[in-house]
Amino acid sequence: MSDPTAARFRSGLAYGLVAYTCWGMVPLYFNALGSFNMPAWEILAHRIAWSLPVMALLTAILGGGRDLLRVLRSRKLVLVLLLSAVFLALNWMLYIYATVQHRVTEASLGYYMLPLVNAAFATLFLGEKLRPAHYPALTLIVIGVAIPCLAVGYLPWIAVALPITFGLYGLVRKQAPVESMTGLTVETLLMLPPSLGFLMYLSANAQNHMTPNDWGLNALIAFSGIVTVVPLLTFTLSLRRLPLLAISFIQFVSPTVQVLIAVFWLGERDKLTPETVAAFACVWSAVALFVCDALWQARHKHGKLKPAPINLPVPGTVLRR
Repeated sequence: MSDPTAARFRSGLAYGLVAYTCWGMVPLYFNALGSFNMPAWEILAHRIAWSLPVMALLTAILGGGRDLLRVLRSRKLVLVLLLSAVFLALNWMLYIYATVQHRVTEASLGYYMLPLVNAAFATLFLGEKLRPAHYPALTLIVIGVAIPCLAVGYLPWIAVALPITFGLYGLVRKQAPVESMTGLTVETLLMLPPSLGFLMYLSANAQNHMTPNDWGLNALIAFSGIVTVVPLLTFTLSLRRLPLLAISFIQFVSPTVQVLIAVFWLGERDKLTPETVAAFACVWSAVALFVCDALWQARHKHGKLKPAPINLPVPGTVLRR
């Protein structure tokens, strides 16, 4: 008979690879919408509007209705999720903007930084202590951001803003004892009124790209709900089966796929300037330090990897994401 633990690990790894590969391929979808001259704000509003029905359906299928009502009845939880929804909307907006402006390479650089941004936030806001290996890793991140600034006088602000907004999102979500699926459903519900209002404004001014005249484009826009939810669902399934350290490894699949797509599919080869390559080298070195230290810590202190808690916030992008 096969080992059920090994089978569970393999299935978790498969789900995780599907989730992060999907998040890595999201730029192709947003680029397709951008080819119709859809502005980032409109893409974001449609994404929110079309994600909610899919989230609500999955919540009903998975039996999360009671937990959803529990959260909606708690004023404190709703306020916390409202704040997290603001950071999530900012993160989504930045990523969509990066895609339609052909700056996916810069965005992927930001998501490589995410684990170290989370480590910094844990130190600043949660009272956790940095490990010795984190200091040189964070220094390399600073150098990586500084290189393009010093070389061409350009601040890669998208690469900085993306991990910061998602890091703040995760920081706020840690304060809410809510499952990932339920939390995202409530956050999407809270983001729905301004999104619908903006889409109605666009329609009133004949600027909404979703019209009765182009059902192909309408279907592409509505597909944003699937684009958002499928990686989330497979990530949740992975999170229940894999140890946290394994998640920290495979999360780098997403920005790696983004870089490959940006360079070989979206025509961003000109963005791989010497200073950009040097910045990536610094960030990849920092990531290697971070992961190696995590491996050493897991083996030295615990002897085996700990299971991942199931209420972690969803990483970049991802829902990007």
